[in-house]
Amino acid sequence: MKENRMETILLGVITLILLGAVMKLASSVMLPLVIAGILAVTLSPLINFFHNRLHIPRNLAVLIVIGVVFGVVFLIVLFIQSSIVAFIDEYPKYYDRFSILNDSLVQFIEDKAGISYDFMGQIEWSGTLLKYLGSFSSSLVSFASSGLVIMIFLIFMLLENPFAPKKLILAFKSENGARISNILNRITAQVVKYLNLKFFISIGTGILVWFSLFLIGLDFPQMWGVFAFLLNFIPSVGSMILMVITILMGFIQFYPEPGRIIAVIVTMVGIQTVIGNFIDPRLQASRLDISPIVILFSLVFWGWIWGIVGMFLAVPLTVIVQIICQNIPFLYPVSILIGSGRKIEHLKDEKIAETEDY
Repeated sequence: MKENRMETILLGVITLILLGAVMKLASSVMLPLVIAGILAVTLSPLINFFHNRLHIPRNLAVLIVIGVVFGVVFLIVLFIQSSIVAFIDEYPKYYDRFSILNDSLVQFIEDKAGISYDFMGQIEWSGTLLKYLGSFSSSLVSFASSGLVIMIFLIFMLLENPFAPKKLILAFKSENGARISNILNRITAQVVKYLNLKFFISIGTGILVWFSLFLIGLDFPQMWGVFAFLLNFIPSVGSMILMVITILMGFIQFYPEPGRIIAVIVTMVGIQTVIGNFIDPRLQASRLDISPIVILFSLVFWGWIWGIVGMFLAVPLTVIVQIICQNIPFLYPVSILIGSGRKIEHLKDEKIAETEDY
């Protein structure tokens, strides 16, 4: 028995490694499919509301919702693209300011420590930064171009969605079909719960960042607000990246005025500490029952497979994995390890109930 269990575990590990390799190699196909699947799960309750409560034909409701969602995404991508172009146009001014700041830093270190070394000057900032900005801009265009593929997948998934429970019951035994349908319903509820929570927290973060930086006078406050909204979907890491970039921009733009530099530092550290590192993770863990350590690991794993888009998808995919493991007896310990540990007693009772069913 122990040997069979060990063989099953090893086969599971090998399967996960192979699955990760396949997803990385076939990212051009798999990524649009996964994005469409998560969007289908997220948008289904809204479409059901339009169809059942407002009595709008389902096909028309699907087209309306998809049109609004992709219209908003298109506007966001267009805004970011135009902001990057405007920033590149202003780049010579910022580079000159950065050179002044760097020279002052080198002089300060030489006066205090007797070391004369141009640390920052060893990097060719102009070419490197413009290269990354151009790469980011082109990746946005590339992602937008894959929107048509995502839209096609999404339309078919949403149109197929009402028939899924009946097909599952007909395709499998009555209990198995109902069980699979229940898993899908739980996945939908949990992912929608996470995205709703994250959406409103991200909007609040974006508005606070935009309004605060606008009052301070930092250039491109609208762009930083939009980035705050988007990067907040990457737990902890996204807020940290935005905080570092905006503080650096504060030094570059306002040096040698200490008042507004301190204002940028206090504002960004305060917002990201309270929202990004306190409210968001705690609400996430308590409502979704996912360990913060698992969230961090999933960010690294999915970021390695699909880059920055994978980091945006990390938590929804982890929720899906956890719910699937909760409903498969052999994988139940994995769901407990993924959890935050706040609902241990509830999980014990649930496990006993499921064991009795089998």
